[in-house]
Amino acid sequence: MKRIVAFSLLALSGFTLAGCPIYPRETECLDDYDCPSSYYCTDRGYCARLPSNGGSGGTAQAPGTCDTPAECRVNETCGADKRCHVGDCSFHGCVAPYQCILDGYSYTCELPRDGGTGGSGTGGSGGTSGGGGTNAGGSAGADAGDGGTGGQGGEAGTAGSGTGGAADAATPVHCGNPNDCSVGQVCTPEGLCKPGSCVDLGCIDGYHCSSTTPPAECVANNSASCIGDADCQSLGDTYRCIAGLCTAPADQCVDKTQCPHPTTQNCVEGKCVTSCQTDNDCPAAFKCDTTYGVCTVPATTCTTTNDCGSATVVCVDGACVDKCGAGGSCAPGFVCVANGCVPDNSPAEFVCSVEGQQDACQSGSICLHHSCYITCTLSPDSCAFNPPGLDVCKQVSATGGPYTVCGSNSNLGNECDPTSSTSSCSGGKVCIDGYCR
Repeated sequence: MKRIVAFSLLALSGFTLAGCPIYPRETECLDDYDCPSSYYCTDRGYCARLPSNGGSGGTAQAPGTCDTPAECRVNETCGADKRCHVGDCSFHGCVAPYQCILDGYSYTCELPRDGGTGGSGTGGSGGTSGGGGTNAGGSAGADAGDGGTGGQGGEAGTAGSGTGGAADAATPVHCGNPNDCSVGQVCTPEGLCKPGSCVDLGCIDGYHCSSTTPPAECVANNSASCIGDADCQSLGDTYRCIAGLCTAPADQCVDKTQCPHPTTQNCVEGKCVTSCQTDNDCPAAFKCDTTYGVCTVPATTCTTTNDCGSATVVCVDGACVDKCGAGGSCAPGFVCVANGCVPDNSPAEFVCSVEGQQDACQSGSICLHHSCYITCTLSPDSCAFNPPGLDVCKQVSATGGPYTVCGSNSNLGNECDPTSSTSSCSGGKVCIDGYCR
């Protein structure tokens, strides 16, 4: 359909603009046949002149190819593959010998600025051999004299020397959040740290440019968002960063029975974390801490995203993890935090709220830590018929308690609780399922 429209317009122009070129510089096209000789149809749908290797009689290059940056259009780059690409060289590299160099606020392909190629010297020419002497004079019939001794060859010249200059190319710095960039730089929408202002450059996904307190800076779209527990300290020492949000102690787990997957998770410092025996039990990007039996050790540690060494990996709370997909998408079991896919350590699942009362629980059970537990005050032996983990009658501390319910020696511990005065463990121990380990 596009070709029919183009031919119709050309036909009309033939009647009204006699003598004008049939093909203007940016005529629309579907393929090379829609363009005149020495033009080709670009992948953006217009006719462009074929670049040549220079000089009259030069052989035309393949469409879209290039040997220098000047052969590409405005806002295009002659990439490392010798083709013109839309965008700057931080994405496509540069055709040799050009290098991708940060010039002001943009990356451009330029020849190395400092130093040059080592000079080459030409050896000196050898001396010309002397000609043999001639025995002149002599009497008639005498033999000719022997030739003179040949001249000595000249010494070879010394090769010239020079030191190659160091490349002055700026290496792109990748980022997943504003903290990955240095002062005076912005984490741009393409995930690169660039000098300038977010007013002009914009911000990476999940952040916006705020100018309420000059200078302008990229701030999180959600003021409650966080990357690690340290981001929540201003709210209180017992607040934790769970699934990218600062979470109050009352909304944290106390025991693994409150986790979405109690058979494969433990409550670690208020967070539901995958339990493990080996690294194979852990989600991507994490290893097993065999001391505690939980997946909390980063497979690759980092301080900033650039430490991870890839444009598809970002640094989130000290761990290199896969970068989120479009719209913050991640694989099942993961959630997007600061543009990185981390295990979904979601808050505990609560079913009741009134401590020590039946509340929303079934008859014979009471609400503790927002979960229902079977009481065993009157019949301590009644727990023996319950599944493992709920087969021991024990006392549990809670608001207004203690209370006697069915649990086990590995859960419902009384040593630590994010909602109580014993919220944390001392001596470097970790709170796991209510026990300091």
